[in-house]
Amino acid sequence: MSSWLLRELVPADYQTAMALWNDTPGVRATESPEEFDRILARNPGLSCVARDGDKIIAAILCCHDGRRGYLYHLAVAES
Repeated sequence: MSSWLLRELVPADYQTAMALWNDTPGVRATESPEEFDRILARNPGLSCVARDGDKIIAAILCCHDGRRGYLYHLAVAES
């Protein structure tokens, strides 16, 4: 049985989250590390990752402009 953990996406997740998004058909992530950090800082608690051990198995990057919400990237790894 797998044991996974859901937690907030943090700047240290940049490389692995970008790899997951860009390895997923139909998803293209192009944010620089600085843009990624800015999105997370302006939108605390809106983005998260699911981890199975040391591996990110899902990630979602979300933000808002004070009125509308945006889902930038969402991917779940194939099992």
